[in-house]
Amino acid sequence: MGHEEMNHQWLEEKTLIAMCSKGDMRAFEELVLRYEKKVVAAAFRLCGDRQQGEDLAQETFLRAWRALSGYRGQASFGTWLMAILTNLWRDKLRKNQLPQESLDEAFEGDEGPLQKQFQDTAPGPEALTEAAETDQVLGHLLQELKPEYKEALVLRDVQGFSYEEVAVITGSNLGTVKSRINRARTLMKEKILGFQEQNPGFFRLNQAKEDKSKAGKAKGGVSHEG
Repeated sequence: MGHEEMNHQWLEEKTLIAMCSKGDMRAFEELVLRYEKKVVAAAFRLCGDRQQGEDLAQETFLRAWRALSGYRGQASFGTWLMAILTNLWRDKLRKNQLPQESLDEAFEGDEGPLQKQFQDTAPGPEALTEAAETDQVLGHLLQELKPEYKEALVLRDVQGFSYEEVAVITGSNLGTVKSRINRARTLMKEKILGFQEQNPGFFRLNQAKEDKSKAGKAKGGVSHEG
């Protein structure tokens, strides 16, 4: 198509959305590329299972494509996408279409088995860095929260949406959102403290390993001139 071929990379989001509403699949593919990581990350945190999260993210984009004609721009496109995601997730919870987290499987860390028992849905410990191992434990603790608390915490503290945006996404009033987030944070702190009691020094040890690794890299990167 030469000069007539559209390069979607530089187009403003509202232009891409307008093109999508006219059936331009390439424009929608560009939107998917822009939001894919964020949507997949949120879906994974909500589901607690990598494959289920990827499936939910794919379903979210499919639903968005079908519903684009109804998008009026009252909220940002990212907020609108996340609302679709959370609604689909809630539907699956109500229909019991998501697997329940099993807490009976042993989780092996670098220092041996952890006392809190988790289902390991990520690569084996030998493939995990200390930071990833810590993140995995926190992810499992997150799954123990009630759905409304987990949803609020993922949207606010993991995804970084404002309180107002979380209210729009979840269809809740602002006071309810703030209350849920505060409660979710309190519960997570309690769970982390409980985990630390069962596994003394786990988070501190992993942090020390990470800091030591960073220091080693920094030292290795310093040039020494004669």
